This record gives sequence, structure tokens and C-alpha cells, in this order.
Amino acid sequence: MPIPAAVLAGFDHLAPLPVTAQRLVSLLSSDEVSLARVASLIEYDQVIAARVLRMARSAAYAGRMPADTVREAVVRLGTATVLELVLGDYLQTLRVSAPMYDLAEDELWAHGAATSLAVRALMAERPRAGIPGMALTAGLVHDIGKLLMVRTLKAQPAEVQACCEAHGVTWVEAERTLFGCDHAEVGAAMARAWSFPEPMVDTIARHHDSPLAPPTPMLDAVVTANLAAKSIGVGLGAEGLNLNVDGGAAARLGLDFAAFARVSVQTAVWLKDLKEAHGVAA
Repeated sequence: MPIPAAVLAGFDHLAPLPVTAQRLVSLLSSDEVSLARVASLIEYDQVIAARVLRMARSAAYAGRMPADTVREAVVRLGTATVLELVLGDYLQTLRVSAPMYDLAEDELWAHGAATSLAVRALMAERPRAGIPGMALTAGLVHDIGKLLMVRTLKAQPAEVQACCEAHGVTWVEAERTLFGCDHAEVGAAMARAWSFPEPMVDTIARHHDSPLAPPTPMLDAVVTANLAAKSIGVGLGAEGLNLNVDGGAAARLGLDFAAFARVSVQTAVWLKDLKEAHGVAA
């Protein structure tokens, strides 16, 4: 089913993706990504260069020898983390309340950030699970379709909840029934318009599918990280936990309940630090 034109039209009214982010996405889409090319791209963007250096010199990345140049910082962080930082700054500029989802200002951003941090925790917990660095960015923007939904649709959460209760369906299924599309497919359309790598577009499109057919390590990671973020109370809103989750996702990553709990706790700790850095109330 095609996405309604009224929803897609709202894309033109979003602030454009920064040029530096567009170029980084283009680099990541190529077969070979040169860290030198990434560094040369951002070292002339003063705001981004400063943010990259500051992150590379933070306690999480500095190590014994803090980075002194943008090139050293890019090597320390890696391209996926740099792109995540750039897109995170962009999403910060789009902070709005999302009444349709009963999410206040900052909550939509915080959920994406928490999901990305949970992906990072998953990568640390299961380093051999094959989760690609690109999954960090996919986690950050997996719900970006909600931005367009709340800007173009004037629905209230009670309307969606009533549909869920009347038909015994999940929140995403109620979106499809009421609006002819859901936020996952809208987000995928936005990501494709921004020329994001196809595996990332696919992950955004299918993060609410159950079962995941076929699954990928990135999709399994984002699905599990999304659940971890919601499990610590970030981004619940009106949807809450009314979603289908492929139980095989965590199993394929080699995650048991204790490991999932560790990922969730680590996510909460990192999110607290991130909110403080961005001046967002904890």
C-alpha cells in the first residue's frame, strides 16, 4: 500500500539534512570508506569538527593518548560513530512534542538516542554477533517516521488506542488501519530519500515486523535495542509495549535474560550522561 501523499508532502517542510551528513551517508554507501576522506570532509565544518574532537577526547574514547586532530578523532571514533553524532545533532534541532504518541519534547529524540546506545551496549556484550557499526545510526533514526506522522496527521492517542482495543492489534497495525501507513515505512521512505544505505533503510522499514523474514544482525540488534530502550522507560508514550517483537532476535544475537538486563542497565547509565551533555532533563 503506497504511503498517502499528504504524509509524504510533509517531508518538504522538514529542515533539510545537513550537507555534511548527506556526504557522510554517501561515503558510507560506497564499497570502500576511507577514514582520511571522512576526516577531510568534516575538518572544515567547524561545529562538527569541534563535536568530533570533544567526543574523541571524552572518557569513553580518549584512552591513554587523547586525539589532538580531527583525523585522529575520526580514527578513534570510526565512521559510524561520526555519522551517528552528526545525525544526532540534526535530530536535536527537530525536537518537538509528539501528541499523537503522547511523547513530550525530547522524548522522541531520547528514545532514538537510547536505542542507539543499547545497540552499542549489545556490540560490547556480544562482540562476535556480527552487528555492523551502521546499526548505531539505524538505532538512532529507526523511529524518524514518527516526526513526519505527527507533522502531517492530527490524530490523538485515544483514537489509535481505541483502534488497538477494538481490533486487538498492535499500535503499528492500528496506524496502518487508520492512516494507510505506519511510522516504520514512512521512516524508511525518508531514509531512502536521503540516500541512506539500503541495509539501514531495510532495518527502519522492518523494525516492527514479527517474525523477521529474513533476519539480519543489524535488524536483530535494532529490534532488541528498541525493546531495551522501552524497558528502561524511554519513549513509551501511548504506544507503551504494545508491539510485536520477534523473540528470535535476542536468541540469534546470543542474548539471554541476564545479558539483556546488563544491556538495559548500561543503556540507562549512558543515556543519563548523554542527556546531561545535551542539557536535557534526566
